[in-house]
Amino acid sequence: MDFTFRTNSKVKSLVGQELITNNNIAIFELIKNSYDASATEVEIRFCDFLLNNNEWESQEVSSIMVIDNGDGMTTDEINTYWMELGNSSKEKNKVIRVNSKKMQKVFDRFANGEKGIGRFGVDKLGANLTLEAVGRNDNTKTTVYFDWSKYNDRSKLLQEIKNEYKIEKNINFNNGLALKIGSLRDKWGEKEIASLKKSVSKFLSPNKTDNDDFKIIFSFYVNNKEIQKYEIMNDSFSYLKCKMNADLDSNGVCRIVINNNGVKCLDERIFIYPKGSPIGDVQSEIYYLDKGDKISFTKNMGIRTSDYGNIKVYRDSFRIMPYGEPHNDWLEIDKAHAQGAFRTFGTRDLVGNIFLSGKTITEKNIFKEATDRVGLIEDAKEFQELKNFEWVLIKKLEKFIFDQLKKDSQEATEVIKLETNEIKKETESTFDSFRKIVEETDIEPVRKKEILTNFDKTSIKFIDKLDNVERATEEIERKIKVYSQLSYKEGILYEMLHSIKNKLSVVDAQIRGFEYTISQTGIDIDTSILHNAYGDIQKLINGSLNKVNSSKLSKLNISLADVMKDVSDFQMDQLREKNINFAISDLNQFRNDYIRCVPESIKSVFENLFSNSIKALKYTLNPQIEIKIKESGLYYDIFFSDNGTGILEENKKNLFTLWSSSTNGTGIGLASARDIIEDHGGKINYVELEDDDYRTTFLIKLPRR
Repeated sequence: MDFTFRTNSKVKSLVGQELITNNNIAIFELIKNSYDASATEVEIRFCDFLLNNNEWESQEVSSIMVIDNGDGMTTDEINTYWMELGNSSKEKNKVIRVNSKKMQKVFDRFANGEKGIGRFGVDKLGANLTLEAVGRNDNTKTTVYFDWSKYNDRSKLLQEIKNEYKIEKNINFNNGLALKIGSLRDKWGEKEIASLKKSVSKFLSPNKTDNDDFKIIFSFYVNNKEIQKYEIMNDSFSYLKCKMNADLDSNGVCRIVINNNGVKCLDERIFIYPKGSPIGDVQSEIYYLDKGDKISFTKNMGIRTSDYGNIKVYRDSFRIMPYGEPHNDWLEIDKAHAQGAFRTFGTRDLVGNIFLSGKTITEKNIFKEATDRVGLIEDAKEFQELKNFEWVLIKKLEKFIFDQLKKDSQEATEVIKLETNEIKKETESTFDSFRKIVEETDIEPVRKKEILTNFDKTSIKFIDKLDNVERATEEIERKIKVYSQLSYKEGILYEMLHSIKNKLSVVDAQIRGFEYTISQTGIDIDTSILHNAYGDIQKLINGSLNKVNSSKLSKLNISLADVMKDVSDFQMDQLREKNINFAISDLNQFRNDYIRCVPESIKSVFENLFSNSIKALKYTLNPQIEIKIKESGLYYDIFFSDNGTGILEENKKNLFTLWSSSTNGTGIGLASARDIIEDHGGKINYVELEDDDYRTTFLIKLPRR
């Protein structure tokens, strides 16, 4: 005897609302079905939503329709396939022919879905469904009514449940499918609609092929009258300056092109896979964002890069979730960044896309979807190869960017050194002229000797000060080589220029002292050459300062809890790796407390404090770092403490001085931290607490909003 098994009607829910648990994914599954049905347009129609204060919200009579102009379905196809689990014509017909009237051409698509369960997303969205279908080259319209509550009866088999339907023949309708989902299971408001719009735009590939023609439309209808309609578009990064494009062919050869500020800086071909590409044809684009680009990104996208995500993956026209989402670092970019902070990127420094070929996926039978419809099977060999390929590109871009930064920094220091040498030459020439004038002047020998002696002392001091500027510049050049960390790049340059500017003020004082000495002799000497030379280098420094300062991020009103959560989350992997205990105040109590700040700048302050503490805790038996947050009048007091080696008494007074360091670091960090906090209207100080548990504590005061 052979066993036979039955399918309980409850299985509908298992593959519907219980498997597809997200409304956005449910609708997107239906959009993908339209794409796979050769549609060139799919419309998401919100019917009888209430418009209240320019915001849409659902009510009891509301429904959502998904309407496409694809192949549709005949009466027999609906009866045979619609409710048959796991049945997908795409298993057999993975190549889809599309006849586009708009483009006046016929082209191929490669099916996105293959499991035959995506259509059950309608169950997640609403309690009932009206399906209307007209097959291609068919003059029959079939309408089927589904009441999903009937399928909750466990005593019935799936095939025993009857659904009402009607057939209209000889009608003049275009082919396609319309799904009307009623009795919505969830409340829909402006927030949910915006979330869906954002998700759908993310799902769409920004790399539209010349061949394809597929649009997604959102519309709002009240009493069958159109109120609003618009097309969903994908994100564009055309405003970003630095872009890498990579094109891997099936032979394993990859062409890599880097454009920076509209200039092609690199164009090369490398042989990555000598035996042919195991992942087929793959295209990738990666954008690097400096601080100025991050400002542009926030203005254009309405969100920060940290909230947008990083490198996303697409199959032909559609996104594969969740790769590249804000908390999905599938390439482990931040992990690599934490292990090697120098000359590496974090996820906040990159955005980009990977485009997989549907044709390749079909031919090689690779990049299979995970069963839960979220992501790919990640332990497959091809997935690991894809990660390896992308890292080849990231490393190539890192080398280009950091070599460019080093070159720019060296050029800046060379200019300063040249200007300093010019001042020295002009100054020495002026001094020689002055000596000749004094020698030729008819005054008493004793008085003449006194003037020349005083002058020589002053001129020696003046030249020494210029030498100090030159030595400072050489020191800056050395520091740049040691400390070319991306996140501090502009801050370091800003500090360097400030340091030189401060030294120039000493030079200015020496010029004035020199003029005073001359005035005491009663001799009329033109010192304008000194002022002109000094003015030239001062303009150079001030111009550079203005340029660097202009690229600083604009301040935002942001939750203190959000800032501190980002700060601590970013450090957790490193702290765990080094077995450092970490505690922070309950951030929930500061959820509605706001500060006006540049989030990235504030984070860089704490990154420096963490870095210093981790060094100081290297030989501590029970290493601890603690952050305590308190309200204090008009400020938030943030205490950052560790139980490391502490700070020597002789170093405390110079903690916030440029180049001062109690470790083997550059000494830039705390000086930069001080300027950042003061720029935010706050203060940072080293404080001594009556707490034996901690040896080092910094108090950061940030103004409350």
